[in-house]
Amino acid sequence: MPEEDFKKGDYVSIADQKEGRSLLVQVYDESYLDSVGIQEEMLRDELFATTELVHSDPLQLNSISYMIKDAKVLLCKIRCVVESGVALPHMGWLPSRSNSRIAKLPLEELSSLMGRRGSRPIRLGGTLSGEEFSINAEDLDGRLTIITGRKEAGKSHIAKLLVTGLLDYGANVLVFDLNNEYGGLSYSRDGSASRYSSKIKILQPGHNLKFTIRYLGRRIMLDIFQNVLEVPGATLREFLRVWDYLESSGRITLKDMEDVIQHWHCNELVRDALLSRYYSLLSSGIFTDSERYEARLEDQYTGPEGGAVIVSMAGVNPLARRMIVEAILAKVVESLEQRLLPPMFLFAEEAHLYLRQTYWEDLITRMRHYGVFTVFVTNQPDALGAGVYRQADNVFLYNFTNDRDLETVAQASMTDAETVKSIVRSLPPRHCLMLGKAVGDLPLVLRVRDAPFQTLGYTRLFFAMQEVSGKKAVKAET
Repeated sequence: MPEEDFKKGDYVSIADQKEGRSLLVQVYDESYLDSVGIQEEMLRDELFATTELVHSDPLQLNSISYMIKDAKVLLCKIRCVVESGVALPHMGWLPSRSNSRIAKLPLEELSSLMGRRGSRPIRLGGTLSGEEFSINAEDLDGRLTIITGRKEAGKSHIAKLLVTGLLDYGANVLVFDLNNEYGGLSYSRDGSASRYSSKIKILQPGHNLKFTIRYLGRRIMLDIFQNVLEVPGATLREFLRVWDYLESSGRITLKDMEDVIQHWHCNELVRDALLSRYYSLLSSGIFTDSERYEARLEDQYTGPEGGAVIVSMAGVNPLARRMIVEAILAKVVESLEQRLLPPMFLFAEEAHLYLRQTYWEDLITRMRHYGVFTVFVTNQPDALGAGVYRQADNVFLYNFTNDRDLETVAQASMTDAETVKSIVRSLPPRHCLMLGKAVGDLPLVLRVRDAPFQTLGYTRLFFAMQEVSGKKAVKAET
């Protein structure tokens, strides 16, 4: 009825008092009640409104008529059947139309039905009705998570809340930061050091992030040559022979590699191809022959209380960026296999910019065996591919209006496509639709809270800068 407040995403309990169980449904859309003769009644009211008539309505039938005109139909999807406080799969049972009680379900009751594991809450915000909501850190452990939505919707904001929430429980986190915004986690909003400052290390390529080719080893250098530098097969075979020669002579350095390639007996075109790739390695600025300036990943996670390593890649050219991601990913997997690194959470910010150039699919498929649990953050959902969505355990969906993007995100098998398309299309900024294990496979609309630290994810605006400069000039004159 008009006085009842329901929103998209709300849960409604339809309790059959005789049966002793209830049907849990979720609102995904609403429309006006299209009763017989309603259009004729509205037209009659418009005609009467243009004439001066004295109406007598002692039974107040007009008010009932107005209520019928304003009545709405809630379009819902069945989520489960609840019996004795336990959520059961819907097996076709429907409650009585005449003996059922319909009411909005409080978050406390909904949370008890989710059946989530763990006892380490990460507070993310509240529901549409204002109730606070948290997910458990255990729901990210061993899981694949996707955060996607259009730009400026708040994707990075919730990713930072997840990072700090994991740090609160001693987790190890690795972040690929393309916009230099995760460094703000070290500072409170007033500029003072935050409680996470001692747990955060920022690595900048070319400065404190450099590798020796000896540290990366034969397999990882082969990955870089093959996946990033796109070396042809014949040239790749010669590179392996060059590497074996350097290894047998104990001279695995960049300088020795250049000398060997220049004097290597092979086809001239192959030699030129090897030299051009070598100079690409050199120009990236992330390789060195000095072990003193080398960044060893296993040395970055030494504290018993966990920590976050942020790889800051703003200003790094695309080729060097792909080399960095390839080298770090391969080294992380190698170190995890050898038990040199503890399990970690990987946050791939702006993943669409380097996703296709690395072997992410293998990492995603076998990640629980490696011990690296990925969180993708992207505004281009089609860059991830259908296979990633099919394996996703948690999805945070922000606003999308493009039909193609909506079709892509609707591939997530955690709920029906109609719910995703209807709710996601109308989400305001800083609101997201949560799907998956973190909410017990019961989709939930979340209003994301503000952060106590500096997020640094704002957009630099030209005219806003002009206004600030103008105010400073006026202040200087006065």
